[in-house]
This record gives sequence, C-alpha cells and structure tokens, in this order.
Amino acid sequence: MNRYASALYRRAPVWGQNLMLTGFATLLERERYGGRFAEYRDFLAKTEYLSRADLEAYQDERLREVVTHAYATVPYYRRRFDELKLKPADIRRREDLPKIPLLTRDDIKGHFDDLRSREVSRRSLRTGHTSGTTGTPLTVGYDHETVWITYAVFDRHYRWAGLRMGRDGDRIAVARGNVIVPLDQAGPPYWRFNRRQNQMLLSSFHLSKTNLPVYFEALAKFQPAVVDGYPSTLYVLAKYLQNRGLTFPLRAAVTSSETLYDFQREVIEERFACRVFDYYALAERAIFSSECERHEGHHLAMEYGLAEVVDAAGQPVPRGVSGKLVGTTLHNNAMPLIRYVTNDMTALRPELCRCGRGLELMDDVTTKAEDLLTLKDGRLISPSVLTHPFKPLDCIEGSQIVQTAHDVVTVRLIPGAAYTDAHTRHLVAELQSRLGDDVRINVQMVDALETSANGKFKWVISHVPLGI
Repeated sequence: MNRYASALYRRAPVWGQNLMLTGFATLLERERYGGRFAEYRDFLAKTEYLSRADLEAYQDERLREVVTHAYATVPYYRRRFDELKLKPADIRRREDLPKIPLLTRDDIKGHFDDLRSREVSRRSLRTGHTSGTTGTPLTVGYDHETVWITYAVFDRHYRWAGLRMGRDGDRIAVARGNVIVPLDQAGPPYWRFNRRQNQMLLSSFHLSKTNLPVYFEALAKFQPAVVDGYPSTLYVLAKYLQNRGLTFPLRAAVTSSETLYDFQREVIEERFACRVFDYYALAERAIFSSECERHEGHHLAMEYGLAEVVDAAGQPVPRGVSGKLVGTTLHNNAMPLIRYVTNDMTALRPELCRCGRGLELMDDVTTKAEDLLTLKDGRLISPSVLTHPFKPLDCIEGSQIVQTAHDVVTVRLIPGAAYTDAHTRHLVAELQSRLGDDVRINVQMVDALETSANGKFKWVISHVPLGI
C-alpha cells in the first residue's frame, strides 16, 4: 500500500481493514499470479526431476543469454567487459563466471541507473528494497518475468510441503513484519484476514504472555493448515505452547528470512506436531532455495538463479567448503545481477538428496544471529520486523539497533552524504509505530558499529532479559 492507503487503513474499523487487505491482495494476485506464472509453475514441476547435468546445461544456456543481453543493453556491464577485454562469447558455462568481477552492494548503490537495461525505462522498472543482514539498505530493480518465476518457485516450495496456495488453497496463518494491527490497539483482535488467499495475518508486534492465549483461541477458530513466519516469531508461539505443555497440530510450518536454529526447529516441530519447511529467498531475486520432504539441505532452484560459493578473494571454493554465497540471475533482464556477492555464508554439497531431484543442495545459510527486543508490556519483537523502516533508505551506510532497557532503544547510524534530518524523522516514526510511543528511540551518528571480541557483527543487540 502507498502512504495514503496506509493512512486510510489505520483509520478504518477492523472490518474495513479486512476488506482493504483482501482488495489489496486481489491486486497483488493479478501481478504475481498472472502473465506467465502458470507457465513457469508447470515448467518447474517438470524440471525438478531432471538430472544434474541437464539442469546445469539449462543454466549455461540461460547464462549465455543473460550475459549477451547485459553486454548489449546495460551500460555498467558494457563498460566492465570492455575494461577487461571480455566478450559475451568468453562466458559460455558457469565455470567461466570467475572471469567477471563480483558485484557488491556498493556497486549497485553507486551505479543503480547504469545497471538498468536500456530496453527498460526508469519509470517502468519495478523496484524492491532489502536491508540484508548488515542494516545497509539497498534498492534493486526487476521485471515482470522475475515476479512470475519468483512466485512460481515459492509455489513449488509450498507444494513440497504438501500445501496449496491461493484462493482455493489451504488456510495459512502468517506471522511476519507488516504492521497490520495498530500498535496502540489495547485488545484483540490482534490479527486481520486476507479472504482472497485464505490468510489470517497475525500481528508480530503484540506477542506477550497476556496476549498469546487469545492468539491461539483465534487460531483454533481459523484452523490453519500451516503457519508461515520468521523463525524467531514462530519460536515465540511454540515456546508459549511448550511452557504450558500444549500442542497445536498443523500440517506444516514454513520459515524464512532469518537463520533457523536447531533449537528453534525442535520446539516448533514438537509443539505444532509437524515438520518445518525452511526456504531462503535472496531479496535481490538471484537465489531461491527450499527444503523438500527429506530435509537433507536446501535445494537450490537452479532454474531461477545460479549460485556460487567463494572465498575471501572471490574465487569459487570446492563443494563442501564454506564461503560467501554469490548469485547470478537467470531471468531478470531489467537489471541483471551477475555474480552478486551476499553477506551470507554457506557451502554447496557434493551429494544429491535422496528425494531423487537433480537440484543441487546447499547447507543452511548462516547470517548474523540477532537478539529479540523485549518490551515493557511483555511483547517480543523479532529483528526481521525491524528491517522494514530501513529498507527505503539507501543513504545509510550502516546501522545497528541496541536495546538498553525495556523502553530505551538506540539506533546507531553511519550516515551517507545524502542523509538528512528527514530520514531520522522517518526512522523514528516508523520504529515508533512498531514499538510504541512509550519506547524512547535515540538516533546516534557514529563512525563505526560495535563488533564482538572476535570481530562478529550483530545488527540487533538487546541487554534486556528475554521472558516468554
């Protein structure tokens, strides 16, 4: 929703908010599940059982097309290739990729318009935002094809979990980061409904010992087949059940956007009496990976993007060796990201999954372990929901959130040259809308962000004891 629709939504009664959510979902449904979505969905159902060799051949074919297109229509790549005396014909297979320099977040921020294909106007370029695990916002561009295949691989993930999405699909309880319930709402319902897609949208900002019983009363009435959310949020729900010796059986739990730790998986699976199906979706739309029913690792969607794992020098490492994850789009012609290096660590596995699919396996992705914020009223706030206010702000070089008391949160910022007081007001207002007016939010400009004794960085640090 744009800011005007959001303002109208906040003023609407609960029934009006449900109606607006359903209407907005109807518009998104046309965008995400129209066009070539069905074609991609059927294509992915056929390709997942191809041999590894056939899938790699498909990747090589798509890679040649992407590189040829990028050289012909994207100024950034034309310039880089010419500087290195490279031609598209030099990149024939995935093994040729190291000839091309890695693409970093700073490269995208500094050359955004030059990374846009000249076949796509700036106005027609679709954009998305990510804050990643470093707290440094980034804007990326993409086209309709990218939208359709992204939701096709997401649909496949649900199918692997034995679930169906959409208006005729299973009932889904969603616990993510959107502010769908006004923060100052003092009583239930702490949820809203997207009737178009059979979704019950749970507020991630009202989770507390006092409120959790009414959440589960509402969930019992809704009878979802699956709960879909951040691992830390689903863990809060599952831990509540565990502490009371209860279970809430589901057919599956779906997690993403954070590292899923073994202790979280164990409690979630035990208390929801089902398996967790985790997926990793790079917001830059170059990599997507999913757990199948065997849970032997994450299957890379090889039809969607090409993944590499590299060492500190940017060189590919052998399978089984951990390194930084690098992604190359195979479908985004509007802003093709080639060898985009993430801050995530993983390893490509040498073996195949026993499910029989030819899609290569990847270890769990390791990102930065973050703390939950614990507020005075007992609400527990997942770090992932705090990323949203930062996403539009490309003018931030780095950020860190530190909680020193239930009602005191400090945002440490390394501002860029374009940063202004207006951006501070935006951050404070958006964080306030998620944490509440009784939480004091301080913004502190710094030259460097805090790291631990071993040099590790945490984006969210809480010095307040966690209580569930």
